[in-house]
Amino acid sequence: MKKKHWKSGRALEAAVEGYFRSISRTVTAEERGIPILNDDGEPIRYREYVIPPTIWGLCTHLGISRTAWESYCDPRRFPEFRGAAELARDLMQDWSQRALLSRKDVRGLIYILQNARETLREGEEADSLSLSQRRAILEELENPEE
Repeated sequence: MKKKHWKSGRALEAAVEGYFRSISRTVTAEERGIPILNDDGEPIRYREYVIPPTIWGLCTHLGISRTAWESYCDPRRFPEFRGAAELARDLMQDWSQRALLSRKDVRGLIYILQNARETLREGEEADSLSLSQRRAILEELENPEE
């Protein structure tokens, strides 16, 4: 078996976090130049990607091939890398969902909801919305009030 590129799951997780930091910045949400405060009175801060995250970009940053990354994501082969693989997947899903939901049209939202429905059919872990909530949103999108 080929020697692993990373000595520990934590080391790979730190490198994954480094990739996302290298392509993003943390900004304060503002309205007309004034910071927007949350319900606790604190400024709302969020990650803004200057460069969209991709698996290819992650692999390049880590200095590994896509095949090596796919191996690292297999919890049967490398259980110690599960946290890093989940972190990368979750951050990319968060970015893609935010990008789709921030568009002017609703096609992105429809895509996310349909994908969530497929996830439910496959018996995998579902997003936080229940199936009935997703159906209600889809019906509302398909039959908007004018």
